[in-house]
Amino acid sequence: MRFEEFKSQVEGLELFSKGWRGFIFRGLWKSRKVALKVAKDKDREYAIRKECEILEFLKGVEGFPQLLLCGEDFFIYEFIEGTPVERAKLSREDRLKVYINLLDLIKKLDELGINKDELSRLDKNTLIGEDLKVYMLDFERGQRGAKKRHNLSQFLQLLLREGYLDLEKARALGRVYTRGDDGVYHEVRSILEGALSASY
Repeated sequence: MRFEEFKSQVEGLELFSKGWRGFIFRGLWKSRKVALKVAKDKDREYAIRKECEILEFLKGVEGFPQLLLCGEDFFIYEFIEGTPVERAKLSREDRLKVYINLLDLIKKLDELGINKDELSRLDKNTLIGEDLKVYMLDFERGQRGAKKRHNLSQFLQLLLREGYLDLEKARALGRVYTRGDDGVYHEVRSILEGALSASY
């Protein structure tokens, strides 16, 4: 089914945001508050279908959109109440807590064999909910079953840019990660928790 055929089933349908590959609408479907991601044009339908496949695999995993339905050029997921990281007014302490929570999601993606991409910049792709709960959005550039994982490598770039790591340490952690040593997550967590303790 295509979006144009389906949209009459959604009450109060309204455009919520625009992205490079698609539009996000929100409304009520079967008495649930939902978001709908719709391909901008025919050329971008493949990316929408690929994202839908990844979200199908992430069903039941906290911190990710919970898929309800896939169509030919759209999909529906439970609407997530949250604020994009780029707009959230976070103290240094809260930002560190968000990064620690994000690290847990990165580890989960690596365990599931999913590369998200776009983790060196969070922007609109990461929402902050109540109690600093983190949600990762936008898997249209993601890849399932990737032979090489790179989620943490990208996150290390962000931590380097924000001054939580120096270049030498970021490179060393990146090499450990590339070798497949899962102890690297614990080491990154320790660095973030140390910075959090020092900020109080």
